[in-house]
This record gives sequence, structure tokens and C-alpha cells, in this order.
Amino acid sequence: MAIFGRITARQRLRRAAQESLAIPPFGPAVDYAPWVVGELWPAELSTITPENASVARYLRAELDKIVRSTNEQLRTIRGAGPMGPAQQAEAARVVNSARAFAAERVEAALRQLDKKIGDLPTDNLPSISAGPGDGPSAEDTQRLPIITAAPEDPADEQPPTQEAEEVAAQPESDQERLHRLVEFMARQEPGLCWAAGDQENGMTVVATDLAEGWIPPGIAVPPDVRLLPPQRRTGDVVAILGPTTISATYAPGDPLAWSFGWATELDPAAYSVRARRLPPIDGLGWLLAGATHMRDGLPRMVHTLAKAGAAKTPILETEIEELRAHLETARVQLLAQYPEVDHAVLLNCLLLAATDGIATGDRLTANYHFAWYQALNAPPPHKRPTR
Repeated sequence: MAIFGRITARQRLRRAAQESLAIPPFGPAVDYAPWVVGELWPAELSTITPENASVARYLRAELDKIVRSTNEQLRTIRGAGPMGPAQQAEAARVVNSARAFAAERVEAALRQLDKKIGDLPTDNLPSISAGPGDGPSAEDTQRLPIITAAPEDPADEQPPTQEAEEVAAQPESDQERLHRLVEFMARQEPGLCWAAGDQENGMTVVATDLAEGWIPPGIAVPPDVRLLPPQRRTGDVVAILGPTTISATYAPGDPLAWSFGWATELDPAAYSVRARRLPPIDGLGWLLAGATHMRDGLPRMVHTLAKAGAAKTPILETEIEELRAHLETARVQLLAQYPEVDHAVLLNCLLLAATDGIATGDRLTANYHFAWYQALNAPPPHKRPTR
């Protein structure tokens, strides 16, 4: 059944790609996955094995992110006005660039797969014995004299140098680990600035400058990494990160190396939950319901679902999907304004993310986003005028 499903999916992608790869229809609700990644999935990963599972999982995540980013960019282009020739040319450029980038990811994955397979041990392979009728018989074989090898001189055996042993056993440095962490975060949202560092107490923290240290929904964070607590901050991403003993940064446009690292070691779904743990807010559900009541820019259904989540009332899957569509729209709008931030859009995005968490039973995530809403919605402290 899995084989037929895979073949059908390939045929569907092939037909979609052949129909109009050159000029995709830039309609209001089109998923551009066939034009971005159609026919790119390598045959080497069509059948998942223990040797290629991690590579396939990471490549799938990479291609999904490229498709999501492309869809977001094209939604922004469509939202700017009617699709004239200039807009269509820009949209076509976005699609072509995304497909070229996806092809590079596939090639890099195949190189990694070849290296991984080449490193597999071969000393345990079974020996192959000749069959009863294979090879020449004893009568056809000429008897050869026995040749004895001269004993090897122990002095000729050169032990590995101490320098080579040190290089092979050298562990990853803190700077390399932080660079790997920053790259992991930046691959998920390459349009933002990122920073990671080790504090004096040994904790590793990560931050972006989108909204004073808040991490948007959908961004996976390793469980051994801490996020900044909700509070107002100013400055660039390094200033927002705060004092550290060592740090690493990323800015949009910086090259991202191909690294598997955290992307395949643990379940990415668990990342987002564990790292967002904050002190629980008393009466979270009803506070969220009150904050979403009659708020400008939020659909009425958000308040309805917030109340239903607070009361633990069953919610339809279609309602969750509609809520997430509103959340995605707000998130895309927020990222499109970066590095500027519309405070009203930011607060609405926080409420939508918190409502999505409480409506799906993920109170930890709801608690994280609503705590940030409370911190950023509070009026800034006023300084006393100096005399």
C-alpha cells in the first residue's frame, strides 16, 4: 500500500510540474509546492532505510520550509495589489529562485547520504564460499610452491602520531556549538537576526530581535536551550540577548552551512514545548478569553475558541484550521514588516498563538505567548523628569 501511495504521489507531482512549471497560476489560494519541489525528490530516498532515514527526514523538513517561505512571499506580492506584469515577473523570480535553492538542498542531501553510506563498517560482511560446481577443480590447478613472508620488523610499524590522535578526538568547541545552534534557528526563519550565547551560570540562551526576545510560533527550540523571559527590551539582537561569556550571531544573508545536528537528534515537535516553559498564569483561559473579547483586528471566532478552550469544550478540527489560518496571516504580516514592528499586529499575533495553544490543549505554549502579551501590552514605565 505504501509503494502504491508513493508512486501515485510521484505521478501527481509529475503531472502538476509538466502542466505549467514555467508560468504558475498566481491565484489567491494556490500552493506552489509542485512548482518549487516537483520532481526533485531523489530516487535514493524513495525507500526509507535505517541508513537514509535521518537524511530523508531532514531533507523533507528543508523542502517544506522552502515551500512555506515561497508561499508567504507570493502571498505578500499578491496582497500588494493587482497582479500586473511587474508583479507576475517578481512572483516568477521568487518561484525560480526557490526551486534552484531546493535543488541545491537535494544535492547536498545526496552528498551527505553518500558520505554516510561510505562510512558504514564492512568488516562484518558474510564470507562468500564457492558452490560445488564453481571454479576450477583440483585436477586443473597447478601446484605452486609455498611462499613464506619474511617477518616484519617491529621498527617499521609506525604508531599513529600523538597529533593525529588529538585531532581525531577533539570535541566540538563552545563556539562551534553556538554557531550550530544559531544556524538551526536561522534555517527556520532566515529573514530574522538570531543570537545565541552561554550565560555565566552555564545556561545557553537564544533570541531574535523581532519582538524584544519573543520567539514566534512554529519555531522549534532544542530542549536544553533557554528562551528569554517576557519583558521589554531595546537594542539589537546582541543587546536583547544580554550578558554572555561567549556568543554567536546570524543576520539575514549570512551563509548557512549544511548541518544535521539538532534537526534529526530529537523530535522537533517536542522542542517547541519544553523550551517555552514559564511560570503558569493563574486563570490563563479566562484571562485569554477576556483579552480577545471585542479586540480590534481579531475575528470573533478567536474569542469563541478561547472561551471553549478555557472551559475545555470540544472544538471542531475545521475551527482549529480556520484559527491557524488567521494566525499564519498575522505571522506573515509581522515578518513582512521586519525590522519594523506594528505593535497592534504583534499583540494580535500573540493572542492568536495563545488561543491556538489553549484550543488544542497545549497550555504550556498558550502560557508562553500570553505571558509575552501581558508583558508587551503593559504600558512602559515612565521615568521621573530630572530637575
